[in-house]
Amino acid sequence: MIIKNAKIYGEVLKDIRIEKGKIVEIEDNIKNDDQIIDAQNLTLLPSFVDLCITLKDNVFSLKHLDALEKQCLKNGICAIVLRDSTNFDEQGFELYFQNLSQRKIHIFPSVKVLDSQNKLRNLAMFIDKGACALELNSAMDANILKISIQYALMKNLPIFMQCYEKNYDNGVMNEGLVNFELGLSGISEISEISEVAKVKELEKFYQVKVLYDTLSLEKSLSLLSKDSLTLLSIHHLIKDDTSCRDFNTLAKLIPPLRSSENLISLKKALKEQKISFLSSIHSPYTKHLKDTTFDEAVFGIDSIEEFVSLCYTFFIKNDLLSWKELCKLTSLHPAEFLGLNTGEIAVGKEANFILFDENASFEIPSNSLYAQDKLYGKIKYHFIKGEMAF
Repeated sequence: MIIKNAKIYGEVLKDIRIEKGKIVEIEDNIKNDDQIIDAQNLTLLPSFVDLCITLKDNVFSLKHLDALEKQCLKNGICAIVLRDSTNFDEQGFELYFQNLSQRKIHIFPSVKVLDSQNKLRNLAMFIDKGACALELNSAMDANILKISIQYALMKNLPIFMQCYEKNYDNGVMNEGLVNFELGLSGISEISEISEVAKVKELEKFYQVKVLYDTLSLEKSLSLLSKDSLTLLSIHHLIKDDTSCRDFNTLAKLIPPLRSSENLISLKKALKEQKISFLSSIHSPYTKHLKDTTFDEAVFGIDSIEEFVSLCYTFFIKNDLLSWKELCKLTSLHPAEFLGLNTGEIAVGKEANFILFDENASFEIPSNSLYAQDKLYGKIKYHFIKGEMAF
């Protein structure tokens, strides 16, 4: 198959030849009698890879898993880390992993170190059965942290570390002027910053591979070295805590949307390449769990369908990043982290790519955090291993 007239990363017009699921040639005017797809006026990008995805209502079911796979195929995502929403035993997890391995997209399960009774799980078994990472919270019991780190070292596995101590304040949104105006309890910056500092020392002492999971503050990034692995959501680079006004529960996220000053600093850090990975932090919930009082509403956002268009609208069109710079954070770096031969438009890579119309309109549902924004660009086609998936 040949893709003709594609604007690779929105810049260079080239033809691409695909054979046996891989890119084998990128040249001008490739001539052959193979199947030809004309990509004139479309931008060709590597499929996205998202390291932080959860199932609907954070509950495992085959129905939820099927729906998530369809959303990924439709919206340009070829691989995800599926965060743990199970309480499987050994046999259950093995069947779960077998199901994931048969999907059209790459799905890597991470595993929480504690079960529903807050007891340490059989981590060696979960790792041997296919878990790609351990999920920890920095505020866990120190002995649990130590044992989990030892397992990660023994099995050469990364740790997804959420740096958050909720017992500082048990708040529901960022602590600042807006939460004061609304009369809502705040989540202070120190609940993240202090934990990042602690984890930095743990990482250094044990020499373990830590991914600093869903950070929200530029101050947190400033504590870390340029080699630290840091994951941020795109929402914390687009919105600030003023989105919570009118008790808008669609803006209730964890970590919380922070101040406008922090947003400016995060954008600067993004431009200075201090962030390793970007995520949609897709965490959808049934309407009644969000459509309630701010205090009662769950933390989460349904955002996978807007992921690529949000990146284009707020990062590319605003000249914050080029497509190639963005795709390092949404495709190449997370693919390398997972050991995948994808995430880049290059000869020898898996033919996982998006054809994106930068001129198309994008309809935003009313139940979106971005319902009041105008989004640009739309995915026209999505290919997985050279086969049209959408």
